[in-house]
Amino acid sequence: MENWNSFLKELEECLAIDEESGYEETIRQHVVDRLGPHLDNITVDRKGNVLAQKSCGTGDGPVILLNAHLDKVYGFDEGRKILKQGKIWSSTEGILGADDRAGVTILLELARRMDELNFNGKVKFIFTVEEEIGLIGARNIDAYFLSDVDAAFVADRRGAGDIITSRGSGLKLCDEAYGNWIEEIATGAGLNDWKCRPGGSSDTKIWASHGIQSVNLSVGYQNEHTSEEYLDTEACYEAFKLLSTVLKNGEKLRNILQIIENKEVINEQ
Repeated sequence: MENWNSFLKELEECLAIDEESGYEETIRQHVVDRLGPHLDNITVDRKGNVLAQKSCGTGDGPVILLNAHLDKVYGFDEGRKILKQGKIWSSTEGILGADDRAGVTILLELARRMDELNFNGKVKFIFTVEEEIGLIGARNIDAYFLSDVDAAFVADRRGAGDIITSRGSGLKLCDEAYGNWIEEIATGAGLNDWKCRPGGSSDTKIWASHGIQSVNLSVGYQNEHTSEEYLDTEACYEAFKLLSTVLKNGEKLRNILQIIENKEVINEQ
């Protein structure tokens, strides 16, 4: 219950910050302040993206990227408040802003509890700016920060239980085995409704273009960018639990990534 309450508290604080694309200063500082006590290195790049990382255990394991975006597509309506009806949160008027403050909250909570997860390897965090107006922040990430990343998890998909592994029937974001592995560990942890599906655009596209095995995960919001937007807070927390499960299974993740790499080498021969 304590973890759930702290999650909701952080979620409400993130949803209260009113900044849209190109004006991310306050939410960026909030993220930097929250990350500070828990990670090894935190920087803000020339574009305004927050880049952070933490070596866990011996550090001899996979390098994972966790990503959400800082901006909202619109500002809040004047006088807007959060309306809570059980697990469903919405706005009294205008947008709620859960796209992607839900994802930001998930990553901040993961950073806060990283030491509890017994991950062995390195975890990198990227909080991007200007995602809503063309993935601009992600497109401007220096390649050095991505050069050693093995796997990426983006927290920026509507609904519940989606593991987005491709953009429609076109661009593949990851190997099929990577998505299937995520389904399997979710089921093993009692998170039974997670399934691989095609989806739309997000920062995931950029990480995949760097050759990183990448997926975008549902974080519970619906009807984003409209006055009908709402957030299922339990679905949001389920995404947090899924990513916690991924980190607890770092050795298994390394194994599946090695299988994929070996398959790619064979295909190139």
